[in-house]
Amino acid sequence: FQAYSLVDREVGYCQGSAFIVGLLLMQMPEEEAFCVFVRLMQEYRLRELFKPSMAELGLCIYQFEYLLQEQLPELNIHFRSQSFLTSMYASSWFLTLFLTTFPLPVATRVFDIFMYEGLEIVFRVGMALLQFNQAELIQLDMEGMSQYFQKVIPHQFDSCPDKLILKAFQVKYNPKKMKRLEKEYATIKNKEMEEQIEIKRLRTENRLLKQRIETLEKESAALADRLIQVASKITGLPLF
Repeated sequence: FQAYSLVDREVGYCQGSAFIVGLLLMQMPEEEAFCVFVRLMQEYRLRELFKPSMAELGLCIYQFEYLLQEQLPELNIHFRSQSFLTSMYASSWFLTLFLTTFPLPVATRVFDIFMYEGLEIVFRVGMALLQFNQAELIQLDMEGMSQYFQKVIPHQFDSCPDKLILKAFQVKYNPKKMKRLEKEYATIKNKEMEEQIEIKRLRTENRLLKQRIETLEKESAALADRLIQVASKITGLPLF
């Protein structure tokens, strides 16, 4: 990943990429691992995921939330009631392709499918995990769910990864709908950006107006002093 950060300075180094590079280095020589990683970055959406803005991660989370709301509405309501954000558990799924979630034998199964199908498998596996664990998760509060994701879910499929993969391919996934969500998300972000620009403009105008008011107040005070002095000279009375 250090070599890649020199080639692609816009992306540079992202912590999540180290796990992917590490897996590649376990399977092939360094030069081949570098070439494969470059291909993954350029053609599998990883480059967009690892950009400093992480805008693509935001899109993935948005799309995943739609699947959650559509397919597991009760769990979605429970997550919201506990302020348990999707990014709190799913960000690492997308950034490391489950390499930090599952033991290596299970994670490599997911990675093999990713090499063939791209990020779709991350959505499928993520939804499959929630489907398997919905009943237990609904009984837990935020802290309990955090612990459950860290300690229970990673080892559920150590002895039967096929069970997870089969469940993942039963998840409803509509590429056209995901593309529509991508356009929807872009529209939302563009609107937010326009609003931020407008807010920044209004704040600048407000600051300039405050400065102008302060200047006018000083000028008004100075003018009042001069008028008092002139009046005093005309009347011959003391200023105070």
